[in-house]
Amino acid sequence: YQQKHLLRTLFYSRVTIVILFLLIIVLLRSIMELNDKRIEVSKLAEEANIEKQKMVAKVEKAQIQSDEIATQRGFESYVRTTYPVVKNGEGVIVVYDENTSSVSQVRADMNIWEKFVVIWRNITKKE
Repeated sequence: YQQKHLLRTLFYSRVTIVILFLLIIVLLRSIMELNDKRIEVSKLAEEANIEKQKMVAKVEKAQIQSDEIATQRGFESYVRTTYPVVKNGEGVIVVYDENTSSVSQVRADMNIWEKFVVIWRNITKKE
């Protein structure tokens, strides 16, 4: 009986209750910190998945473009859109915005020497 009484007084003493209360507070605080870290990790994982999806889409697009460039027609199309080149005998049309154009207007009339040069070139042109 005395041992029970001794244990009961020990368990119900104010010091033991305070120690248990502090222990519960420390455990709850640890649980809250772990929960915050779990939430942060889930956000980072979601961002990483979004970034991964973007990269996969980029890789697929690059693969499609690479496959297209591998063909002769695709290579020609890529070169023409990327670099300002034309084949022999092809002409280029350059379109300028009227307001921002730095190109001067072309004269409608030619003088006699210019007409002579055009006629001479037509006569001496190799076919």
